[in-house]
Amino acid sequence: MKFLQKKNSQGKKQRIIREQIPKEFCWDIDSLYSQDELWKEDCLKVTNLLDRLEKEKNNFSRGANSLLGCLQLKDEIGKLIQKIYTYAHMRKDENNKNNLYQSFFYQAGILLTKVEEHLSFLEPGILSLDFDKIYSWMKENKQLRVYQHYLESIYRKKKHILSPEEELIIAQSGDMAQVFEYSYELLSYADLRFPKIKDEEGTLTPITHSNFISLLRDKRREFRRLVYKKYYQVYQQHRNIYAGLLAGSIKKDQFYSTVRRYQSSLEAALFKDNIPVVVYTNLIDLVYNYRHLLHKYIRLKCNYLHLERLGMYDLYAPLVEEKFSVDYPEAQQIVLESLKPLGETYLAIIREGFRERWIDVYENDGKTSGAYSTGSYGSKPFILMNYQGTLEDVYTLAHELGHSVHSYLTNKNQPFVYSDISTFLAEIASTVNEVLLTYYLLNQCKDNKKKIVILHHFLEQFRTTFFRQVMFAQFELLIHQVQEKGEALTAKVFNQQYAELNRLYYGDNVIIDREISLEWARIPHFFNHYYVYQYATGFALAINLSGKILQEGTSWRIKYHDLLKRGSSDYPLSILNNIGIDLTASDYLKDCLNLFAELLEQLENI
Repeated sequence: MKFLQKKNSQGKKQRIIREQIPKEFCWDIDSLYSQDELWKEDCLKVTNLLDRLEKEKNNFSRGANSLLGCLQLKDEIGKLIQKIYTYAHMRKDENNKNNLYQSFFYQAGILLTKVEEHLSFLEPGILSLDFDKIYSWMKENKQLRVYQHYLESIYRKKKHILSPEEELIIAQSGDMAQVFEYSYELLSYADLRFPKIKDEEGTLTPITHSNFISLLRDKRREFRRLVYKKYYQVYQQHRNIYAGLLAGSIKKDQFYSTVRRYQSSLEAALFKDNIPVVVYTNLIDLVYNYRHLLHKYIRLKCNYLHLERLGMYDLYAPLVEEKFSVDYPEAQQIVLESLKPLGETYLAIIREGFRERWIDVYENDGKTSGAYSTGSYGSKPFILMNYQGTLEDVYTLAHELGHSVHSYLTNKNQPFVYSDISTFLAEIASTVNEVLLTYYLLNQCKDNKKKIVILHHFLEQFRTTFFRQVMFAQFELLIHQVQEKGEALTAKVFNQQYAELNRLYYGDNVIIDREISLEWARIPHFFNHYYVYQYATGFALAINLSGKILQEGTSWRIKYHDLLKRGSSDYPLSILNNIGIDLTASDYLKDCLNLFAELLEQLENI
């Protein structure tokens, strides 16, 4: 069945209310809770389990059974709060104008903080025990042995764990620590007001966060420049408050890394996944030294667009007119065909996802923009989309299905304690799908104009997900180092550092203007310290793995499936080492850069 969004008299798609969308295109959220009352009952159940935990927390050190009982109770609470929070989050995102589900989401957040406070005793308590004693308990109790990696990872951070009283204070500071990010979101998404601009039909269109990049894809250069100038005018007016919020967030990172006795906030951020600092610094150093490839790509874009130099507002401009229009059922078939190299087992899971309504497909009034994959342990994976029929939407479908199949396989093969997937590995699963989709589309395409569109899309993925994220990672490192030296972080400092990095990464064929020096203010990821480098490493690893799967077939497909099943049962480096990839070496990064160079040559030849 096809679902077509109605258009108004000007030929533009009308925003529709959720109730107008056929059920088969809405996610099966009722499989989480068929009634809101059941959600409220589970909230009460969590509160009761926390009371039980409070009574039992002083007994967990008495022996194997006591420790096992406490860990199992922790997991029972964890499963329940994950389900509660996921449901509230999804309901809110269906329609952000619904006050009832806004309140559910708020309640779920409060309950989550309460859970974290009640569990804050556990790690210091475990560390107060001799590990040899715990190891002997694991030998005598098979069920406790399941928690071996979890317990060993706690002991690994022993010198960074404080006393139970101090840990409680740290847990209670959680809400306060989020004020910088929360205030940033309120300023950016609630208070900022962007001007309107006339579209091709002369209709005034408001500039928003959601449509900014799509407006920069317009074929009219003067229109792009005007959108760009008007958008950053607003950030210029608020640059000092943005600088204050980001500086506060960086001070928070330094505070936590100092009180927990880390050498730096970078070491603190990488510690959880046991990632050596050299992985981060190698990434920056190697890509920085290969930035001449990005300069070559920019020169190529200049030639295609008949420009001497690109403005920053030209970077997203299409090289040729993009005429792709793909309805959703066709997109499903394209994705299935493109992912055949991953095997029938993988494809069967995706078919199940289509059949069992994992995906909330179309935009409706009040729905959260963008796309994501979510779910809770024991539930279906769920995907939010705002499908419009573009080539980008087909890529988004493949991308989010990569995340969902990863969660599906992890949850089927791991206990709850290891069901969390590190961001470091999560981005591999989504990007492998995008790479395979690209190869499929290029092989199927006979039209040179369409081939240019596909190549340009893929090269833009390299620019935005690889080179640009590495530039972001270098910016994060620089501004944290400024703080660690005790120097002031001001809007002027942020602007100078950011503008200089853009000049170095993009080269002489791009105009570095006042507006781009403010771009740091619109990047929310900088409030989640040292996070963005994982997009670049995940992208490079996906390029490496896709090549191995296509060239060597079954053996690497089996290894890849094994990676998707592992969850957090080991550290990311160990999971990758087990399938033959050494993250401390640079081979996977060079493979990525070599493919970028090959694709550039293909585009040049066309």
